[in-house]
Amino acid sequence: MTTSFPQTVRVMLVDDLPERAAIVNTHLVVAGYEVVSRLPTASGLLFQIEQHRPDIILIDLQSPGRDVLESLSVINAHNPTPVVMFSEEEDPGFIAEAVDAGVSAYLMGSFDAKRVKPVIDVAIAQFKSFQSLRQALDTTRDRLETLSTIDKAKSLLIKQHQFTEEQAHQQLRSLSMDSNLTMQQAAQSVVTILGKNN
Repeated sequence: MTTSFPQTVRVMLVDDLPERAAIVNTHLVVAGYEVVSRLPTASGLLFQIEQHRPDIILIDLQSPGRDVLESLSVINAHNPTPVVMFSEEEDPGFIAEAVDAGVSAYLMGSFDAKRVKPVIDVAIAQFKSFQSLRQALDTTRDRLETLSTIDKAKSLLIKQHQFTEEQAHQQLRSLSMDSNLTMQQAAQSVVTILGKNN
């Protein structure tokens, strides 16, 4: 399932400088974005994201702390959303933590309101690319786990019942069809039952 974005991108702006936030807000609207929420602090960020469901989050704070990164990690795990962070923080460790927490684009310095669209476009493109990679990785991991479970079940059937590999495979297939289970579920039940005797 690929991540798609609506024609009008909904933006959440987190900025602790009211004057700058107002300027950025204006540029976002002029550029065709819908600003669904403007927050002066990252306090309660998770709740605000749940309420507004933005398509992208722009964060420009004087000193974004570890608590902000923790909130972003939770968002990244449960409701992945592209995030652009502007910060004066030059510590490579902090930058790495920010990226690990799900920040799609980390930019040094304050938000340049005139570059709103390209920054958001790049962040969304990077986010989509990362989500595609993560989905491919999850699919591959699931496939490998399934194959591993099936191989383990076949090995137990061969060892305990002197089946050939083909017979073991047929046994799993029959169990799968008769029990209305996937091959992995059938294999897991064989591993659970025969593994105790091994």
